[in-house]
Amino acid sequence: MFGFISAGIGLVSGALSTVSSAIGTACSAIGGAVISAGRIMIDAISRGLPLVEKICDVAFTVGKVLGLFAPGQNEYDMYELGMRAERAVEKGVYSEQFDSNQAYIDHLRDEVELGKEELDKLDKLSVEDKLKYACIGSAVTIACIREQFKIDIPETFWIASTDIGIEPEQIKPMLDVFEQEQVKPDIDGFLNGELPSDLQRKIYELIDSRLGEVLGNETIDKLLN
Repeated sequence: MFGFISAGIGLVSGALSTVSSAIGTACSAIGGAVISAGRIMIDAISRGLPLVEKICDVAFTVGKVLGLFAPGQNEYDMYELGMRAERAVEKGVYSEQFDSNQAYIDHLRDEVELGKEELDKLDKLSVEDKLKYACIGSAVTIACIREQFKIDIPETFWIASTDIGIEPEQIKPMLDVFEQEQVKPDIDGFLNGELPSDLQRKIYELIDSRLGEVLGNETIDKLLN
């Protein structure tokens, strides 16, 4: 979906550094949970643009399932969300001024105006600007996704899940299972054997007994082996 990111694989390190800095500055200014979600996107950039593309796909796909994007919306709506968040900061509007990230997103869409010329040019943005706005929009979306679950979703969850090959459409059903069992989905800690023994065991049992139909045998084998 966010294929432009892979197309920008030739971006020099200096350009990537500039974009990462812009993303970090914007997310820090937005505040709240968006700050940590911004770190996720910056970490993904440091690991390679194909990973950024996958994380953006995850954010957009899960966001759609949760109603953060309408069924007919596409990746340009993620750029638009990122642009609106940037414009809101310029007007002194921050996420911490709202009761929830959902309320913040609603404000961005209802109250932050973008000119017709800006909206018409969303598909003609430079690769650097597309990357910046996709990452800011994804950070805002991930912050909202995290608050909708009654479990603590670690920052490392998104990259670790993508690295293991879990598809965007499998993330929400997977998180549903962890939420039902009230188990923290610390996939990174589990794969690295860094968790307390009781949590390591709970995640192992959950993967073994509940996630087969959600993730498929190949992914389950990667998780358990």
